[in-house]
Amino acid sequence: MPGSGLIPGAKGRPASALGLRAVMLLLGVSWLSLATGPASAALGTLVTGKGDRYRPLGHSSPPAVKPPNDPLFKYQWNLAAIQLPGAWAVSRGAGTTVAVLDTGVAYEDRGIYRRAPDLAGTRFVAGWDFVKNDAHPDDVPPPGRRSHGTQIAGIIAQTTDNGIGGAGVAPEAAIMPIRVLNPDLTGSARTIARGLRFAADHGANVANLSIAGPSGARVLKDAIDYASSKGVIIVAAAGNDGRPSVSYPAAYAKVIAVGAVAQDRTRAYYSNYGRALDLVAPGGAGEDVDAGYGPGDGVLAQTLKDRPSEFCYCFTASTSAAAAQVSGVAALLVGSRRATSPAEVRAALLSSAQDLGPRGWDPAYGAGLVQAWSALATYGHLPGSPPVRAVPRPSGPPWSVWLTLAITAAGFAGLVGLSLVKRRRGRMRPDVA
Repeated sequence: MPGSGLIPGAKGRPASALGLRAVMLLLGVSWLSLATGPASAALGTLVTGKGDRYRPLGHSSPPAVKPPNDPLFKYQWNLAAIQLPGAWAVSRGAGTTVAVLDTGVAYEDRGIYRRAPDLAGTRFVAGWDFVKNDAHPDDVPPPGRRSHGTQIAGIIAQTTDNGIGGAGVAPEAAIMPIRVLNPDLTGSARTIARGLRFAADHGANVANLSIAGPSGARVLKDAIDYASSKGVIIVAAAGNDGRPSVSYPAAYAKVIAVGAVAQDRTRAYYSNYGRALDLVAPGGAGEDVDAGYGPGDGVLAQTLKDRPSEFCYCFTASTSAAAAQVSGVAALLVGSRRATSPAEVRAALLSSAQDLGPRGWDPAYGAGLVQAWSALATYGHLPGSPPVRAVPRPSGPPWSVWLTLAITAAGFAGLVGLSLVKRRRGRMRPDVA
């Protein structure tokens, strides 16, 4: 298998660091949570606020693009699901910076730290470690487990067409590593807010928050408003508790909230859903396994395992992985210069998503599955694509429909929860990543 170190597969519901189970962020006596957002005017009367309904726009099929020579690309079913590599014919994210607010990233060779081999050709810009308060936001995995931040960075911009490992969504985008979480995924709302303000003040175009918790915090909301006002597109995970409400910060109006679908494009059983959900991306619904065991129903990227110099190529299943892919597609849009503002990018992503579930917006899938080529076509008028049409904002469904959906979803979540309750109690277990 490529890389070193084997990862035992987690049993039951995936609880990976890539967004599984809410990261409980203690701020005083309140628990924090993360992800979501409204939209724009660039498409005439297109409305993309939380809970609004969407009518999908038709687009041409992406062009045939030669697959990269990365040997594990064949396992990355998630990229084909979001129209890659076809969208790379238009943009690979060059000129865009994505801030990864997480546990740090394996981005440098320094002391005990090593740069991830499949990030060797990825461009990095200066970040900050708000946990240690220094200029080296290096990732450190918990003993016996995988790290979180390096895998998120790899999903977004892993070095591509380099003959090793797998591919990233936006391989020419730059990563700004910002450490705001401890290796065990704990952290405070205040620390995350500081990291987000740093990203906004240092030129980030996109900020990825693969972090989730059950409630918000004023300090974090203020930071989101600040970053959005400076043009930062903020993307966050909906959360991995399988409950009918989106976690925070994803639930905030100025954040794009991302849920997860399995390989068959049905909602992943762990993916949170509800009125604040914007769209979905591939997250998978299988066990977290090492690539050496063959293909898995998860998202593949390189990350650290056990120590800051040991790496593995691993599958993970989570809304964190889904959010990272949407951040990558946002970078493709910004890099193409077809959509650059938070409102434009949100409009392009939501109006071009592949409709899943009931027609139009629905609480399980939001606007639908993110589509990279179609999003670029929305603003770029690519050859063969139809003209952009404004989507009127229809009224929502009757309350009786929402109530029926909520009761049905809650009942299902309760049944699943009975079999998983032992696993979900207390702190995240050390045998999962």
